[in-house]
Amino acid sequence: MNVWLLFLGMMADPGSCEMIANDRIFGEDLAKALPEVANKVPGDAVIGYSPVPGARRVFKSAELQRIGAPYGVVVAPDAEVCFEWSLQPLTNDLVRVAILDALQSQDARIDVLAISGNQAPAGKVTFPISGLLASTLTGPETPVTWRGEVLYHGSRKFSIWARVKISATMTRVVATQLILPGQTVRPDQVRIETYDDFPLRNDIARNLEEVVGRMSRRALRTGLPVFRADLIEPFQVQRGDLVDVTAIAGAAQLHVPAVAETPGRQGDLITLKNAHSGKFFRARIEGKDRALVMVWPASQQSVPPQTRVQ
Repeated sequence: MNVWLLFLGMMADPGSCEMIANDRIFGEDLAKALPEVANKVPGDAVIGYSPVPGARRVFKSAELQRIGAPYGVVVAPDAEVCFEWSLQPLTNDLVRVAILDALQSQDARIDVLAISGNQAPAGKVTFPISGLLASTLTGPETPVTWRGEVLYHGSRKFSIWARVKISATMTRVVATQLILPGQTVRPDQVRIETYDDFPLRNDIARNLEEVVGRMSRRALRTGLPVFRADLIEPFQVQRGDLVDVTAIAGAAQLHVPAVAETPGRQGDLITLKNAHSGKFFRARIEGKDRALVMVWPASQQSVPPQTRVQ
């Protein structure tokens, strides 16, 4: 014998929905929306999939009739219930804390100008560095759009974004005198200063260790910051330097003095002239004024020089 339950429309106000926090709607959720269902539809029965956060899942009379039929439940023609994901306010403070966590700096100053919405699913708000939609070559007064997400219900993600201004007290290296291209930077030619900048900017040299001892690619002007791209490692071998070349032939090793015909850095192949025989050959730089060459048997002399040098 069927159990007759009339799900009247007035019992399910379409203006308000039952809050859920799962990716499926169960019988227990339906019972909360319509208490008369309790003890009729099993609490663990899957009613349907949940809507995405911010949307509603509405069950009208025909669908409710289909759901209730196996359990002897009959619904009224105007019955209707709805469900929506439980949301929390998405505040400036939540955004600010999440960005500070991404920056790994509690000293950064963040001005939240706008956020994608005022609500999101209850979960962890994150702003991964990969979501930053602006070049890091920007200033602290330039707003940037940063895409983030709310991690909810395990691994589900709800996309958000924020428009922010970010600044922090940073250090940078400044030239104290003109440094010409090709010169190796000395300690007395640069200094450290503090200023406000975008904390993820990575094109400016921040400490003396990454500047002193390196060679300038272009002229570094007095009073201007030094950029990492303006510096290269100095030559470990200069043209005309006397180089100690280690020649290896099988198990034998021989040290040969040679004069560098071309400059180079660690790992570069350069041309040298044997100081005794005057013959030219190529070897790979192994360190300051040191190089290495492999001497191959005559049967392998057709092998290109670059493959014979290790």
